[in-house]
Amino acid sequence: MSGHLGNKEVMAENLKRYMNMYGLDRKDIAEIAGVSYFTVRDWLVARTYPRIDKIEILANHWNISKADLVEPESERPKPPTPIIEEITKISSQLEEPRQKLVLDTANSQLEEQKEEQKKKQVISLPNDDTSPLTEEELQEAVDQAVAFDGKPFDDREKEIVKQLLRQAWEEKHGQG
Repeated sequence: MSGHLGNKEVMAENLKRYMNMYGLDRKDIAEIAGVSYFTVRDWLVARTYPRIDKIEILANHWNISKADLVEPESERPKPPTPIIEEITKISSQLEEPRQKLVLDTANSQLEEQKEEQKKKQVISLPNDDTSPLTEEELQEAVDQAVAFDGKPFDDREKEIVKQLLRQAWEEKHGQG
């Protein structure tokens, strides 16, 4: 795996992706995996790596392979689905201009899907009243945040969002 993120980092990135995809926060993952909130936090910041039984529980929960959680996405071969096979079969019979139309349509659909996924991303902050909000957790939430149009925040906007999130968290937890 040389040239790639380390195992813990890959696992952290993949776990974050599935959490965003399904709108889950750290507390949800802790419940699903049967671990503490702090253990999940350590996984997400690549401090520790989950035991194989916890990886299996998460993979089973999402009906994915363990490889989907532990391997870089670029290294996982995608087996063709019946739909992909049918698209390939039909499009190979088309003349080139019509094949280009199929390709353009697929690219357009992919862009639309990416935009929809950006809008579904959830910012999660710790919900544990007994532990303080760390700068690392706050920065992670801000780094995940995007504007309403789906574009990333600039540095000034990130600082504003960070201040607002910190203030909201402190008010909610009686610390402000």
